[in-house]
Amino acid sequence: MVNEVTLGAALRSTMMSINRTQNTIDIITERLASGLEVNSAIDDPKNFFVSRSLKNEASDSARLLDGINQSIRTIQEGIIGLEATERLLEQGEAVVLESQKKLQTGVEDLAVFEKIFNVSPRSLDAQIISAAPDVYYRLNETAGPIVDSGFGGAGPVAATYGGGAAPNAGSLYTNGSQPSVNFDGINERINVADSSMINTATTPARTIELVFNADTVAGRQVLYEEGATVNGFTIYIDNGLVRFEAEDDQGAGRFGNLDISSPVVAGQTYHVALVFDGPGDSVAGFVNGVNVGTVAVNSEGIFPSHSGNIGIGGAADGVQFHDGEAGSAGFYFDGRISNVAIYNRALSDTELLNHGTSLDSATSSQFQNRDFNSVLEQLDRIVIDANYRGINLLKGDDLRTDFNSERTSSLTTEGEDFSVNALGIKNFDFTQAADIENILDQLSTAKTKVREFAFTLSNDLSVIQIRSAFTQEAIITLEGGADDLTVADQNEEGANLLATQTRLALGTTALSFASQAQNSIIDLFGRNQ
Repeated sequence: MVNEVTLGAALRSTMMSINRTQNTIDIITERLASGLEVNSAIDDPKNFFVSRSLKNEASDSARLLDGINQSIRTIQEGIIGLEATERLLEQGEAVVLESQKKLQTGVEDLAVFEKIFNVSPRSLDAQIISAAPDVYYRLNETAGPIVDSGFGGAGPVAATYGGGAAPNAGSLYTNGSQPSVNFDGINERINVADSSMINTATTPARTIELVFNADTVAGRQVLYEEGATVNGFTIYIDNGLVRFEAEDDQGAGRFGNLDISSPVVAGQTYHVALVFDGPGDSVAGFVNGVNVGTVAVNSEGIFPSHSGNIGIGGAADGVQFHDGEAGSAGFYFDGRISNVAIYNRALSDTELLNHGTSLDSATSSQFQNRDFNSVLEQLDRIVIDANYRGINLLKGDDLRTDFNSERTSSLTTEGEDFSVNALGIKNFDFTQAADIENILDQLSTAKTKVREFAFTLSNDLSVIQIRSAFTQEAIITLEGGADDLTVADQNEEGANLLATQTRLALGTTALSFASQAQNSIIDLFGRNQ
């Protein structure tokens, strides 16, 4: 057929050789362009995947190197902070020595001033709330109804003024002062509603505490009472004594007519508490946190319900006294009361001591040095500022540096606290020679601590820097190993390209000769026909 083309053997062989040569040129050209002898798994599966593994390991090491270098910066920041801290300690020594010199020579030190400190204990109100009373009446309202109760999670227990008891009277103490309620001693009291938290249920223990200041201590005056003539608790004044009474007229273990008392005087504030401890079979009275008497009782572990009414500043109906019961209301208190708290547990002696000794505020003075205070302030600020990316070795933070991707090789740099308090530096009285010597001793000790930690940090820094250099060399080695398996030799490939191109040119020439030879044969054959 006209369209059929027949190639001779020589021509076909020459064309196939040219095609192979062109393929070789394409491969060499790709290697020269990419720089790689092995560009894919098709080229050399073994070398390709081994090279990839080595590169992945090098990449992981590079990420580790970033973390190692950040650790170096963190430690360097700590060392810089320590150097600044040491210089400030030396400056502090200079200030103290100058002040010491003036004290010894009798020269007035204008940098020394008196500072007043409030050393008052925690306020009674705060301590009572922390102790979680079942019922609490602060009695600090300036007007309106009584609102406090149920601080221990119990529901509110209503309490109302009776007979004109007046809120917003003067405070009974200076530490955390707040108003109180005034009673006239004639017909005023606070009436408290019956409640399972107070009187209508049994209880294994009971603590009642309050603060009072009597205008007179003559006669018999009820501060607090619950129950009536059968079972009940009473705290009352009895002709110059404050008395504590608990009576149980039910069950096999009856007790009553207890004799627990302590002298009190008019016009003075007292904190008092009655404690019934069922498991401990005892009743105790406390005045200003001091146990003034404990009586052993047979309580059978509980105190029975006692549905008689509850009164503050007067008896609501029947009431228990140490010398017997009274069956009528009255016995009104003349004075002021605040902070009435009721617990269905026995407060400890320590708790009551803290409550009873919390009424008075207290201050203390110290002659400080203004210049030395500035040094101490900057010491704390440097420690706070010596952090790098949220890690502060001078505030006790630890730094972990990992040296391999498996996290099996690491170094933990442990931080220390270098704040003024942690260094043990106290601002003693600069008018006392012994105190100034103590300050100098503390500064010397602090400098020793700073220098020792600086050595520790420098040692860790050297170790990490060595590991950083090692990791850098390891990355170079891994990348070199990967390149050995896949990177092409540019000189070799260039020579190969030149040789192959020459081969291609020769092949093209041979193809031309083969074509001419075939055409000559065809022409000869045609003439012979």
